[in-house]
Amino acid sequence: MNTFEFYHEPVLRDAVTGLLITDRHGIYVDCTLGGGGHFRALSEHLLPGSIIIGIDRDPDALAFNRKFEVSSNTRQIFAQSRFSQFDEVLNKYNITGVTGILLDLGVSSFQIDREERGFSYMRESNLDMRMNPAEGITASELIADIDEDGLAEILSKYGEIQNSSRMAAAIKKYEKPIHTSTDLRNCLYAEYGPNLQIKVISRVFQALRIAVNDELGELETFLSKVTPYLVSGGRVAVISYHSLEDRMVKEFFKEQEKSCTCPGDALYCTCKKQVLLKRVTKKALKADVSEIKQNPRARSARLRVAQRTGVGGE
Repeated sequence: MNTFEFYHEPVLRDAVTGLLITDRHGIYVDCTLGGGGHFRALSEHLLPGSIIIGIDRDPDALAFNRKFEVSSNTRQIFAQSRFSQFDEVLNKYNITGVTGILLDLGVSSFQIDREERGFSYMRESNLDMRMNPAEGITASELIADIDEDGLAEILSKYGEIQNSSRMAAAIKKYEKPIHTSTDLRNCLYAEYGPNLQIKVISRVFQALRIAVNDELGELETFLSKVTPYLVSGGRVAVISYHSLEDRMVKEFFKEQEKSCTCPGDALYCTCKKQVLLKRVTKKALKADVSEIKQNPRARSARLRVAQRTGVGGE
């Protein structure tokens, strides 16, 4: 497998293209471009006159994808931005409505497999974890600056670590500053022994990454903006890998699908709430056994899709 193929193994590819594309002449946005797997998969299904926009806050991802632009009559646009600021990208190009928006949350294979980025617990690297290396503080700086209680909360909330207070204390009181992925692994082994489960270490790295990049805050902002930018019949698709993310998306779609929110004993509706989205997937879609075997990173993926109603749409 060459490098290009390795970086482009998009999770739930067929489900994403099949559910997101409703108009092959439309405008589509991949808000988390990463290695470009979904971007290219969508491009292959679009017809001349369509537009597809790839957004990522990681300059390396954008540079990589620009090298491999596919030959197509589809207009392709690449933009560096947080996915929560997709609206600013659209406004820049005078686009007021889109046919489909994709969000593939979490860290991309492109980033995991670059040792210098510090996303993987399996490789020696500086403990960075920033989606944009020029923005914000690194994971090692976060560990140094935060107190035990704050670190324990991050480990518990984002990593679902049991007895997170013990782990936070061990990290803060470790014999040396934690600057690298190896430092952090050694710290955990020193506290819990050499047989500490890999899944626990993975959750620690996940928790720090989510905190460093404010991933839940980004998702909340994205969801608060997305509906007005969908044309009537347009769809939003979100792939999540963490229960908190999936729950946020699930609850948002359900809330948008509700009509009247007045109290049950109200004589008539006064809220005038409009139904703006309808769920296309009532339950989250998951990768099947064959896909997981080919791409283990698909194991925790959950896809939810909703469609804009005609109410208030363009």
